[in-house]
Amino acid sequence: MRDESKKLRLLLVDDEEDLVTFLAHRLRKRDIDVTMALSGYEAISAASELKFDVAVVDLKMPDLDGIAVIEQLRVSQPFIEILMLTGHGSHESAWEAGRLQAFRYLMKPLDFDALHKNILAAYESRCNQMKSEFESKLEALMLSTTSPRELIQMSDELRQEYEQE
Repeated sequence: MRDESKKLRLLLVDDEEDLVTFLAHRLRKRDIDVTMALSGYEAISAASELKFDVAVVDLKMPDLDGIAVIEQLRVSQPFIEILMLTGHGSHESAWEAGRLQAFRYLMKPLDFDALHKNILAAYESRCNQMKSEFESKLEALMLSTTSPRELIQMSDELRQEYEQE
């Protein structure tokens, strides 16, 4: 589960350096911890080192497209919420983003305030999903554990697992 004192950690992925720099600057002013990646491979590398709450991923990039990035992020960070951002929208890419459970499929150009609201909504969704899964696991643990000492130990381990996300 999330410590409320921690900042929202965002991975911002787009090969348009000016756009990424501009968005990162504005989002940091709104108290979001932003990691920029200018390629799909940079995004995957960043995700192997840091945990993110939300990712904004461009669809069309020269090295690794946004669909491939989402697929890899889903494996390494199952709780991450992803916003697909594209200037080249199509029914196929929208369907593919939906299949990969992207939180939103957004078209460029996008109003900054709308992007910010979508990032916050994605973060809230992630927190609710984690809380729900944690509570389900805790309830199952309470039903399966007989010893109070074992219950305390296992619930502490479960809490630590979710705090790391």
